[in-house]
Amino acid sequence: MLRAMISFCIREPLIMVVLTVVAIGYGVYATQQVPIDAIPNIGENQVIVFTAWPGRSPKDVEDQVTYPLSVALLAVPDAESVRGKSLFGYSFVQVTFKDSTDFYWARSRVAEQLGTASAMLPDGVAPTLGPDATGLGQVLYYTLDPPAGMNLAELRSIQDFVVKYDLQAVSGVSEVASVGGHVRQYQIEVDPDKLRYHNIPLGHVIDAVKASNIDVGAKTVETSGMEFIVRGKGFIGSGKTESETIEQIKSTVILTRENIPIRVRDIAQVQIGPAFRRGALDLNGREAVGGVVVMRYGENPREVIQRVKAKIDSLESELGGIKIHGIYDRTLLIDETVATLTEALSQETIITIVVVVLFLLHVRASIMIAITLPMAVLMSFAAMKLFGVDANIMSLAGIAIAIGTMVDMGIIVLENVYDSLADWESAGSPGGAQRRLAVIRDSAAEVVPAVMTAVSTTIVSFLPVFFLTGRDHKLFAPLAWTKTFALAASLIVAVAVVPVLARVFLKSARYSRVTGLIVATIVAALLGGMCLLVWHEQIARWSPLPPIWSSIVAALSGFAAGWWMMRERIRSMQENPASRFVRFLYAGRLRLALEHKALMLSFPATIFVLGLGAWIGLPVVLRPLESFASFCGANLNNVPGYVTAKHAFTGLKSDDWIALDEGSWFYMPSLYPAANFDQAMEVLQTQDLLIKQIPEVANVMGKIGRVDSALDPAPAAMVETYVMLKPRSEWRPGITEKGLWDEINTAATLPGVTPAAPLQPIEGRIVMLQAGIKASMAVRVYGDSLQGLSKASIAIADQLKKHPLVNPGTVNPDIVLGKP
Repeated sequence: MLRAMISFCIREPLIMVVLTVVAIGYGVYATQQVPIDAIPNIGENQVIVFTAWPGRSPKDVEDQVTYPLSVALLAVPDAESVRGKSLFGYSFVQVTFKDSTDFYWARSRVAEQLGTASAMLPDGVAPTLGPDATGLGQVLYYTLDPPAGMNLAELRSIQDFVVKYDLQAVSGVSEVASVGGHVRQYQIEVDPDKLRYHNIPLGHVIDAVKASNIDVGAKTVETSGMEFIVRGKGFIGSGKTESETIEQIKSTVILTRENIPIRVRDIAQVQIGPAFRRGALDLNGREAVGGVVVMRYGENPREVIQRVKAKIDSLESELGGIKIHGIYDRTLLIDETVATLTEALSQETIITIVVVVLFLLHVRASIMIAITLPMAVLMSFAAMKLFGVDANIMSLAGIAIAIGTMVDMGIIVLENVYDSLADWESAGSPGGAQRRLAVIRDSAAEVVPAVMTAVSTTIVSFLPVFFLTGRDHKLFAPLAWTKTFALAASLIVAVAVVPVLARVFLKSARYSRVTGLIVATIVAALLGGMCLLVWHEQIARWSPLPPIWSSIVAALSGFAAGWWMMRERIRSMQENPASRFVRFLYAGRLRLALEHKALMLSFPATIFVLGLGAWIGLPVVLRPLESFASFCGANLNNVPGYVTAKHAFTGLKSDDWIALDEGSWFYMPSLYPAANFDQAMEVLQTQDLLIKQIPEVANVMGKIGRVDSALDPAPAAMVETYVMLKPRSEWRPGITEKGLWDEINTAATLPGVTPAAPLQPIEGRIVMLQAGIKASMAVRVYGDSLQGLSKASIAIADQLKKHPLVNPGTVNPDIVLGKP
């Protein structure tokens, strides 16, 4: 069957060319369509129900809102868990579904259940669904830079009524959440003594203001054959200035006694003031106004960020001097992730060309392999598009680590075909063109079974990854998928494409000098132009030469390769000096190894023991041997170097998360649970000022409390600070990431503030998504009363502080103070 398939491919090169072009074209299309993000979406498949009940204590919110909703939402189909959180004036209920459940189907089921559950809530309390996004959907943070003379309240109004809506209309954006500044409102400050004097309940004042703020429709009036709509104008502030609106409110009649109206101005002061807030934003030590762009579920983060930035550029001209600055987004991390694959592909292609030219002395053969590598990568992207696998650091890593094997598949087939054709030509090329095709077919079919076995064993070794569950499956399955796609694509290319390329390129015919010069000039121009116009940034990283000289060197190399390519012939392996030298070295070492089998086998055994010791630790590996020696009355610790080796090989550290260099830090210290908002804001600004003074820090954006989004259930005293770093080339000599973090922690640790563990922005979001906590390690306590939970939390914290491996300064009991 394999022989017949290879024979068909060789006999019908036109069909294979068409199929290859289609596959490459779809692969190029897939590279633009596959969503690209920094990491896999490991967030839970959850729907958030957000409910606002202003002014109510967490206890009231829990009893009358969170608990009834949680109980009702337990009946939602496919719901695995329901987790509620109650804050001052807010309720958050997270309904987690099975990973196989469709995201929007889950939202519709929750929305249906809310229709029934709303009847159990207090009057005026209406639960709403959170944005159709995951917990990792916050892709861009920005701030507004105002012109001179504009205050935070005016800036927040522009954010809420202009910037927010324009950015929210961008395709792929689920929500734009505002944060910082002051929301302006008309405030009626009632004098209790005047209320008491006039004997007016506060509820009457509220009802009177509500009743006065209404338009009335009165159908139509017909006169002279014309129809006119009758409308009673009553909306407060409609078409009025702020001062006129205030006068309207003051003139509102509360009630009438003895034909004398009692108005709002008689019992209260009316003014414009800031609304009660539970969140604020700081940039480099100064309070700021900004927003968070939340990406819709299933969208391409890279494209969404690009569209938002394009919208910001067009919007700034309409804002009267206000500038919008993107402070944090994932673009840099995403670009570096893609650049990793591109760099690995480029390096592997160059190395492959050099190795093939060195060992075969045939430029066209090296070009064949150089063609097959990107072809297999594009086919992998096509498979990612078909199977719905997103591009991220894990999936691209699967392709990157498979590149070496992908090249090997083509080289194995090509080398065997090359050798067979060399032998056939050295024998006088019997049988002509038909025999040449048969030689290519037979030599390819000879090694294809071995190639298929090698690929199959590698693919099978990754099968257990597909059976992982939960977050582990979401994290590692993309790597297994793409490595499988890459190996399968390389196998297809090696079996179906390489023999066809061998038919076209592996010839010993010499072309005329004129043809050689033309081809060499074209190759030189293409290679030099690409180096100067396209690859100049990549070349500048490793070449000390100026770009123009690098292009000249590339052009000269291209000319030489083009000339050689048109004059070369197929040589047998015996004629190749490099092959003869390698065989000479290997033959002598092989004879030596066969003569001293025991000594040679001791080397891999030693490496195995050391490798196992480096992995799980020599103390664990050697424990059975120590027990046996102790039984025999010996002590291995007395052996010279034994104890030193055990201390050197203690085992590799393990973690449940991949370590990324996001180029920024996520500083999240803990304040005292009862810290008031103003005090917490003062701490935040002081910390940001101190952190900004560190030379390696570019910007510091701190947030306290929550943004106006259901995705952020942060309490008012919760600090989240994004520390954006400068490029490494601008760091002080000798400074390391750990040293920089220690410096940040030292500078920002103030009295009453618990130091923070090192986190990065995406890593921090994942930590909070895991269990609703803001630390990488925590103890959750369950009980029947808040008082009992508080006592238990304090007792546990005291014990943890005594542990030798725990930094006492980072232990913070999260307790509820006061009475409900």
